Amino acid sequence: MEYVETNCTITHDGRTYEAGGAHVTPRHCIAYLGPNGELHDWHGNTIGRYRITAAWKLPNSPLSTTMHQVEATVDGITYTGRSLGEGMVYSGKPKRGW
Repeated sequence: MEYVETNCTITHDGRTYEAGGAHVTPRHCIAYLGPNGELHDWHGNTIGRYRITAAWKLPNSPLSTTMHQVEATVDGITYTGRSLGEGMVYSGKPKRGW
C-alpha cells in the first residue's frame, strides 16, 4: 500500500497552515493515533489499528509527559514506532519478521 495524504491545510485568523498528513509505504508509516485503537490520517479517516505496548515518562518535554511505544497495522503490515499519545503523530517502521 502506498498512501500519501494531500490537502492538509487549515486557515486560522487569515493565515493558512499545512501539515504533512499521513504517509504509509511498506517501509514507513506516519499517521495519527485516534480513539479506541484507530489509526487515522490527518483528516480523521481510519486507515488502520494500533495498540500501545509500553509507555514511559518524559520529565522535560513541553509537549507531553509520556512517550508511547506503539504497534500499528495498516493493510496487513505491522509497524513499530513511537507517539506522544492520542491525537499526536505516530512514526513507525515495519516490525522485524513482517
